[in-house]
Amino acid sequence: MKTVLILIVLFLLKNEGLIAQVTGRNIHQTISFKSKFIQIKDVFNYGLVNNGLNLGGEYSLVSITESSAVIYKAEVDFGVNYNQGLGLNWSFKPLDLFYGFRLNKNPEIPVILGPYISGYYKWQLYPELQSGKMFWQSSYELGPRLMFSLPYKRRMFSFSFSNSIAGFISRPEAKTEEYFYSLTMADFIRNPHSNMTFGFQNVYNHFNVILEMSDRNKKLSINYEFEYMDYLNAPAFKYLSHSINLKWKIGNNKMK
Repeated sequence: MKTVLILIVLFLLKNEGLIAQVTGRNIHQTISFKSKFIQIKDVFNYGLVNNGLNLGGEYSLVSITESSAVIYKAEVDFGVNYNQGLGLNWSFKPLDLFYGFRLNKNPEIPVILGPYISGYYKWQLYPELQSGKMFWQSSYELGPRLMFSLPYKRRMFSFSFSNSIAGFISRPEAKTEEYFYSLTMADFIRNPHSNMTFGFQNVYNHFNVILEMSDRNKKLSINYEFEYMDYLNAPAFKYLSHSINLKWKIGNNKMK
């Protein structure tokens, strides 16, 4: 998997040069502030449902032509959750790469469909219930994404839906509890790459929906995002979040 990630990074660096060679391409960047209400159910953690709040940020690079779109995203967030004790959780998404094709020629109502590939890391600690034991859910996944926009007066309403179809997933081993835990920085890097399992939707399902409202004359937009992850093998894991996000365009649009 590390080799795959290196190849993807090399592709992105190369693609930056290719973008500049394509005429009629609109390029812009955005940053987002995210406030999330999350729920986590981990069978390994006695099957408890923990509720909490996460705060995070996301960066995106968007490149669009009349026939295609390339979007790269990266995100990080951190928060707490509670159920019979306070828990800590944080997430890191270093890669979300989408390549979409325009399905219509109407510039006011673009419809874009294509594949995405992404990498997710989610860590949890429950010090009041599990001492220093680390919980995690990480995945490298592939699936389709559909995007379209509808104009209304000066505003634009955009919709995005994605659903994984296959991926490599890592979870803690279902084994006897230990009485002593020692966490190092290496554990946070090594553990989410261990016990990788490949599967389709019978093993892992992740879908994401985003509804966004923007003003054509302003750089600020607001969106609602719903995200759901479900790992079905033992130890089973479910993650759900509702978030309200503020997004800013940074810099000026570039035409190549």
